[in-house]
Amino acid sequence: MRSLLDLEVSQVPVAIVDIETTGLYPGADRVVELSVVRSDPGRPPELVLDTLVNPERHVAATEIHGITDADVVGAPRFADIAGDFAKSLEGGVLAAYNVYFDVRFLESEFLRVGSEVELPHLCLMYLRPMLGLGRKCCLADACRAYGIPHPAAHVASSDALAGARMWAMYLEVMLSRDIRTFVDLASLRAYKFVDSFSLAPLDSLRTKGMSSGGPLKPRVHLPVGAEQQLVTSEMSSRRAVLREYWDSLTAAVADLEITESEMRDLNDKAKRFALTIEEQRGLHARVFAGALGKVLEDELITDAEWLGLRRLHDCLRQLGWAPGV
Repeated sequence: MRSLLDLEVSQVPVAIVDIETTGLYPGADRVVELSVVRSDPGRPPELVLDTLVNPERHVAATEIHGITDADVVGAPRFADIAGDFAKSLEGGVLAAYNVYFDVRFLESEFLRVGSEVELPHLCLMYLRPMLGLGRKCCLADACRAYGIPHPAAHVASSDALAGARMWAMYLEVMLSRDIRTFVDLASLRAYKFVDSFSLAPLDSLRTKGMSSGGPLKPRVHLPVGAEQQLVTSEMSSRRAVLREYWDSLTAAVADLEITESEMRDLNDKAKRFALTIEEQRGLHARVFAGALGKVLEDELITDAEWLGLRRLHDCLRQLGWAPGV
C-alpha cells in the first residue's frame, strides 16, 4: 500500500483513538481503556471499539481516569483485542490528542503480542497551531474554544468522540485553505508526527493472526441527563480540578518547553483551583518523572534532551515547585 504522502487528506479514513493507562511508562505501565472512533470519507463518525482493558497488573493513576482494579475484572487483555484494534485502523491514519503519548503505548502493546508495527499518525493537539487556530493546549480547553461537547474527561469514548468532532472541524479548515494532500499538510510545520506520513496504513496482511472477537467491557455509560449531572458535580471536586491542571500541564510540556502564554494559563489555573503545595508537588513530580523516563528510553540523554529537562525543571519551579527545590 502507498504511504500517506501519496494520498488526499479527505479521502483517507481517520481512526480517532483515546487510551487511559496505569501511568506514564510504556512497558511497565499498561493500557486500561481503549476507544476508537472511525471517521471514513462520506460517512458520519462511528464508535467502533470501546472497552476497558485488563492491564495484567495493579491499576494505578485512578485519580486521573477513575478506573479501579475492580472495574477491569472480566475485561479483555490487549492481547485478546489486538486484532479488533488493528482492524479499526486498517487503511487509515491514527489520530489522537497528544498522539505521541498514545502511539508509544500502543506500539508497546503490539510488541507484547509479537507484532512490531509503526503507525502513521496525526496529532490533534499540534494540528491546532499547525493550522493557525491557536496555541497547543489541553483537550478541555480546545473543546471550550471550539464549542465541542466534552462531558466526561478521561473517559476514553468521550475523549475520542470530542477528538472526532475536532478532526471534522480541522478538515473543513484544511479544505478551505486548499490543504489537500498529506504533502501539503507536512509542509506547514516540521512537527515530529509528520515523519509518520511516509508510512503505509495498516492492512489485513500486516495484522494477520492477531486475536479478535472476544467479549468487550465498555465503561458503564449513564443516561445523558444523569451523566451531565455527574460531570457537573465532578467539576467542583478536587479530582476534577487536579485532572484539568494535570491535562494543561502535560499539554504544555509535551515538547519539553513552556511558552509565556502557557505559563500564564497554568499560573491562572493554579490560583483559580487554589492548588496546595502538596498537590503541586505530586503533579509536578509526576510530569518531571514522565519526561525523564521518556528521554531515558534509549538509556542516553543527549545535550538537547538535557537542556530540555533543565528548561522543564525551571518552568516547574516558576510554577510553584520543582524536584529538589
